[in-house]
Amino acid sequence: MSGRPGTSSRSSPARGRPRAPGRFGVRAVLGLVALLVGAVPFLALWLLVQQNWSPLAALDGDVAADLNEVVSRSPLLVSVLRGITDLGGAGASVLVTTLVTVFLLIRQHRRLAAFVAVSGIGLAVLVPLTKFIADRARPVVADPVVDTPSNASFPSGHAMTAVVTWGVLALVVLPLVRRRLRPWLIAGLALLVLVIGSTRLALGVHFVSDVLAGWALGLAWLAMTTGAFRGWQPDRRQHPDEPLDPLDVDPAEVPGPAPSHERVLPAGRTTVLRLAGVAAALFAVLVGLGLLVTRVLDDTALGRVDRSAAAWFVDQRTDTLTSLAETVGTLSGTRAVIAIGLTLAVVSLAVVGSWRPVVFVLVTIVGEVLLYFVVGLVVGRVRPDVVDLTEGLPTGAAWPSGHAGMAVALYGALAALVIGYGHGPGRWAVLAVPVLLAPAIAVSRVYVAAHFPTDVAAGLLLGTVWVLACAWAFRLGAGPGDRQPAVAGRAAVAA
Repeated sequence: MSGRPGTSSRSSPARGRPRAPGRFGVRAVLGLVALLVGAVPFLALWLLVQQNWSPLAALDGDVAADLNEVVSRSPLLVSVLRGITDLGGAGASVLVTTLVTVFLLIRQHRRLAAFVAVSGIGLAVLVPLTKFIADRARPVVADPVVDTPSNASFPSGHAMTAVVTWGVLALVVLPLVRRRLRPWLIAGLALLVLVIGSTRLALGVHFVSDVLAGWALGLAWLAMTTGAFRGWQPDRRQHPDEPLDPLDVDPAEVPGPAPSHERVLPAGRTTVLRLAGVAAALFAVLVGLGLLVTRVLDDTALGRVDRSAAAWFVDQRTDTLTSLAETVGTLSGTRAVIAIGLTLAVVSLAVVGSWRPVVFVLVTIVGEVLLYFVVGLVVGRVRPDVVDLTEGLPTGAAWPSGHAGMAVALYGALAALVIGYGHGPGRWAVLAVPVLLAPAIAVSRVYVAAHFPTDVAAGLLLGTVWVLACAWAFRLGAGPGDRQPAVAGRAAVAA
C-alpha cells in the first residue's frame, strides 16, 4: 500500500508528457507540408524559366509589354505604383522588422523577438542568394518608367519581402486582435502582398514568373520559421482554442503594451479644442505674415535680402556642400518622417505602455503637414528664380518651408517624449537634437533654392509653436491622474 502512492505520484506527471512528442510530430508534419507548398512551386518555376518553357515565356513577355504600355501614359499612376512598391522594399522590411523586434524585446517577449529577427535575417540572405544563382535578366520594355535595378530578376525580391515582412507582422499581431476581426486582418495583408507584387509587373521590372516565385519562396521561408517557432514553444497542458493563431503563443506571452491608466487625451474634448484653437491662430498668423511678405514687402529691403540670399547660396555651391545639404535635407524628408515617427510611436508605446505618446506623435506630425499645406495653398509664394537642386516640388508652395517646420516638430517631439517620460537631469541634453538639426535643415533648404530665408523662418515658427502646443495639450509624463505639471511643455518652452 505504501508503494502505490509513490507510483501514483510519479505516473501523474508522466500522463501529461506523452502529448508533447505527439504535438511536436503534428507540428513538424504541418510545417513540412507548408514548406513544400511554397518550395515546390518555386522550384518548378525555376526549372521552367531555365528551360525557357514557351507558354511561360510568352506570358512573361506579353504581360510586361502590355502593362508598360498602360502605365507609361500616366505619371500619376507611376507615382502611386512607386509608393506602393516601396512597402515591399528592403527599407520598409528593415524598418518593420527592427521596430517589431525592439518592441518585443522591451516588453520581454524574447522568443517572439527571435522569431521576427531570424525571419528578417533569413530573408536578407535568401533574396540575394537566389537571385545570384538564377541570374535572370530583367525585362526590356519600350518605355521604362523607373530605373531598372542592377540585380537579377528571378525571383522578385519585393514579392518575397512583402510575404515575409507583413506575414511575420500578422502572425505576431493576430493574438491581440479580436477573433471576428482576424480574418479581415489576414485578408487585408494578403491583398497588400498581392498588390505589391503586381506593382513590380506594372513598373516593368519583373516578369510574372519572378513575382510568383517570390511569393512561393517567401511562403516557404515563413512556413519554416513558423514551424520552428512552434517547436520551440514550451509544451503546455492546456491549449486554449485560439483560431487563426499559427504561432500558438501562450496567452501569458501575447505581446502588448503594459496596462496603463493614463488617458489618451488628458482633458478629453478640451484637449482637442485647445489644439484646434492653436491651429486656427497659427494659420491666421502665418497667412497674414505670408501675404505681408509676398504682397506688401516684396519690393522693400526684406524682399531684396531674400532674393540676394538665394543668389548668394548659388555662388557658394560646391560638390561637397551640395552633397552635405542634400543629406541634411533628407533628415526631415518624407522617408525620415515616416521612419522616425514610427520609431517614436512604437518605442514610446513599448516603454510607457500608453497610447498617449503615440497619439501625441501622430497629431504633431499630421498637424504640421496639414498646416503647411493649407498655409502654402493660401499664400502661394513662388520659389526662388535661380538654378535649384530640387525635383518635383510644387512651384507655388514656398511659404512656409515644410522641411524646416517638420524638423522642429519631429525632433521636438522626440525631445518632449524623452524629457516628459525620462528621469534625471541628463534627459535635458536631448534638446540639442532639435536645436542643432532644425537650423541646419533650414539652411540646406535655402542652399538648394527650394526656399527664401523668410520661408524657412516661417517654417521654424510653424514647427516650434505647434510642437509646443502639442506637448502642452498632451501633458506628457503627467501620470495616470494627470495631476502633475506638464513637464514636456515646460521643456519645450525652455528650448
